[in-house]
This record gives sequence, structure tokens and C-alpha cells, in this order.
Amino acid sequence: MKPVLNRTLLFISCALFLLILAIWAERADAEPLSSESTKRLTVTQVKQDVALAKKAYSEIHPGYTRYSSSNLLDASWHGIISKAERENGLTLGEFYLALQKTLTLIRCDHTKANLPKSLINERDSQPYYLPFRWRWIEERAFVTLPMKGSGLKAMDEILSIDGMPIKERVDAVLPYIPYDGKTTWSRLSGVTDSLEFKGGAIDHFGALIWGTHRQAVLEVKSLDGNVQQLSADRINHKQLLKLQDKSKSARNFKDAVVFERIGEETAYLRIDTFVNYRVPVKPADIYNPIFKALKEEKRKTLILDLRNNGGGSSDASLGLLANLITKPRQAKKEMRVNTLDLDDLREHLWTWDKRALDPSRIAFSKNDDGTYSFRSLFTDEMDTISPAKYAFEGNIIALTSNDNSSGSTNLLAQIQDTGRATLVGEKTGGSVEGPTAGLLFTLTLPESKITTRIPFFRYFSNVKSFEPGFGVFPDKEVKQSVGEFIKGEDTILSAAMKLAL
Repeated sequence: MKPVLNRTLLFISCALFLLILAIWAERADAEPLSSESTKRLTVTQVKQDVALAKKAYSEIHPGYTRYSSSNLLDASWHGIISKAERENGLTLGEFYLALQKTLTLIRCDHTKANLPKSLINERDSQPYYLPFRWRWIEERAFVTLPMKGSGLKAMDEILSIDGMPIKERVDAVLPYIPYDGKTTWSRLSGVTDSLEFKGGAIDHFGALIWGTHRQAVLEVKSLDGNVQQLSADRINHKQLLKLQDKSKSARNFKDAVVFERIGEETAYLRIDTFVNYRVPVKPADIYNPIFKALKEEKRKTLILDLRNNGGGSSDASLGLLANLITKPRQAKKEMRVNTLDLDDLREHLWTWDKRALDPSRIAFSKNDDGTYSFRSLFTDEMDTISPAKYAFEGNIIALTSNDNSSGSTNLLAQIQDTGRATLVGEKTGGSVEGPTAGLLFTLTLPESKITTRIPFFRYFSNVKSFEPGFGVFPDKEVKQSVGEFIKGEDTILSAAMKLAL
């Protein structure tokens, strides 16, 4: 009798232990991750950081009031302080969100706030991210690359996350995504993925808006229409970076160029980024073999695919332009800065070109509005570009998307302006008139340790006409529908191929 009783007690003890473990695990998944973002800043700390940020942006940023009034920006800066006074301070996460929302009002894609190092470290080690890559199309969310073991499949549609409809989540994060001028549609590319932020806006900002649990409760609709709810373990940022489509994940120009021949007369050239400063190469070493082949093979049409290209380095984009023109061309006609006096701000600023921290006045001429123009004698960015040795002389069909901005938009504007190219695809982000970009200052806010980016230059593009506040408008607008996306049909490339025939 005694052995039976002992076995019964052992069984009950094990069952209770397993139940306690299950309850503990469930609670662990149900409770938000602890985070440095909940650390509180005092009202005084908030005021000091806001005062410094406002001074730096209003004095340095060459497009500070280009699209928004000083009254609107003043009200937004004041709103951060008012919120801190009402709530007796702000958490680090609340302050970061309020700061980013204010910077977005400047409407410059290069103007943004970075997470402080403490939060960056958290996201590298703790599970803040959804375990899949996805695409937002026609206000619907589709999984493109699921994490193994997540229970998801490619082309599953995400209907809700943790009980909130996906559309509501997207609408909530849009105000934090920067964009140029009036190109509000370009924000959508940052919803799902962003190299500039630490993940797409849903994860990057969402973790601060709603908090994050170790598991995400997802309402999912499969291709056959079946709707189910499943729990999926979140992943950290390092794991997210490994979850990439290898064919479209190039972060550096040297790895981002794809060249293919199509039939006897057409060729396809895809360049997914112009970023050439992390692992720099000579652009000519990349371009010369390609354009030499085009010339020797007497190909008549080049399909240039820049749809995944958000911009990058001038040498890579202007090097491409030299291979697409048949006459000398000046791409940039002027570069301006807002101020040369950084004495009160210098200790809080960093940039890769130290000359900008104490700019030589001899290199600039003063304008009537108080700004300064960079003399062409001191920079090669306004030089006239001559056609390259193997410059292509045939028909150019360039593919565009909402992802285009900065350098890619301005390259597209230049070749459109020559009259030699037909642009096919979606309207772009960026500024054809000329972006506020180039050299960037990093501003460190001493109380919160948040860093932000401030462009130093405003460029004026050399194009015949433009619509202020807008990017490039394609000659033939083509969009991919949900149905075409699910079938894997590249609608834009197909339209270009028809033009090439």
C-alpha cells in the first residue's frame, strides 16, 4: 500500500510542478519585456534636452521651415515640455516618441532620432521583433519570409497582432516615419522594414507605444481562407537581420548590382542601393564592365531597376549618371547651409568630416536671406559630369517605387530630365527640387542620451521643372495588386518588358 501511495504523491507533485511551470511561462509571455525605456526623465531633464534640440535644428537644419511653419514647430517643442509638466516627467520611451514625432514635422527623410545605446543593446538581445518579414500592400499585410518554427507560411495574411487590427497599428506608427516634403505615401515602405531605424516602424516604434511581450498573438488568414489564431515567439534584432531574402538584402553598393541579358537587344540592370561608405569601392570598377558589354553587344534597350534603392553615396549615383548621359551635365547647381556659427553647439555635435564643425568662411558666400552658398571651387559635387567612356546611348526604361528617395530619386529625375528615359512604376519619395542631405551631424542630447541626425546642406538640383515638395512621377504609372503579388507576378517589370519589345 505504501509504495502505491508514494507513487501517487510523486505523480501529484510532478503534475503540480508542471502546472506551476506552465503558469509561470504563460505569465512570462503575457507580461511586457522589462526595458530601459521606462526609466523616467525629470521635467528639468526634458526641458534641457528639448531646448538643445530646438536650438540645434532651428539654427543648423537648412530646411527647418521649408515645409512647416516655425509656429507649428514651436508648438510641438512646447507640447513635449507641457506633457512632461503634466505628468511630472516622461519615460525615456515617451520622450523618444515625442521627439521623433516633432522631427517628422520638418518633413525631411534624413531627419530622425536614434534610440539611445541602452535601448539598442536591449533590442539586440531581447525578443522585440515579429518572427517574419512582411509586405504591406493595398492596406493588407502578407508574410514574405517566416521564421522557422513560427507556425507561419509565406503569403499568410496577418489580420491582427495582440488583438489589434493590423490597419490600426499601421495608422498609429505612420506619424513617426519621416518623409520628404509632401510625399506621404513614401512612409509606407518604412512600416515593415527600415535599415535607418532598428527594424520596421511596427516593431521599432510599436514596442514603445504598446510594450512588447515575448510572444505575439497573431490572427492569421491562409491563402485558402482559413482564419486561425496562433502564438509566435518574438525574436531579437540580430535574429531579424539574419531573416533576409538573400537576393534583395544587399546593404552595400558593391553587393547590390545585378546585370542580366534579355534576348539579343535588351539588358536588365538592378541596383538596390548606392550606399558606398561602409565597404567603399570605385564605382567605375562596377560600371565599366557592364556598360562596355552593352556597347560591344550593341544592345538597344536598358531596363534600369532602382525600385529597392533608397539612395546612398553621391559617387555611386553620379557614376551611374555618367554612364546614362550622352552630353555633359551638371546635376547639382547649388549647395547651401543655414549657418556657419556652431560655437554654442559644437560640443554636442559629431560628424565624419570634422571640417564641418568649424567651416571655413572663405569657402562660402553669404546670401541675402542669411544663408550661405558653398563655392564650387571648394567642392566637386557641383562639377559638370561628362559621359563615361562606355556611356549607354540606347533607350532607357527605369523602374520606380515608393521606396525611392534621396539619391535614387535625384538620379531618376536627372535621366528623366534628359528626355532619354521612360520611367515605369510608382511615384517616389525624395525631392526632385533637391534634398536636405549630404553631410549629417549627429546631435547627442546629454540628459536622455538620445542622438539625432541633422542635415547640413540643402541641394538645388539642375532640372528644368519640378513640383515643390514632390519626388519623381513616372511616365507610366503601374502598381502591383494583391492578386498579382500573391501570384508572384512582377507587374512593373512586365510593363517595362512590353515597352522594350
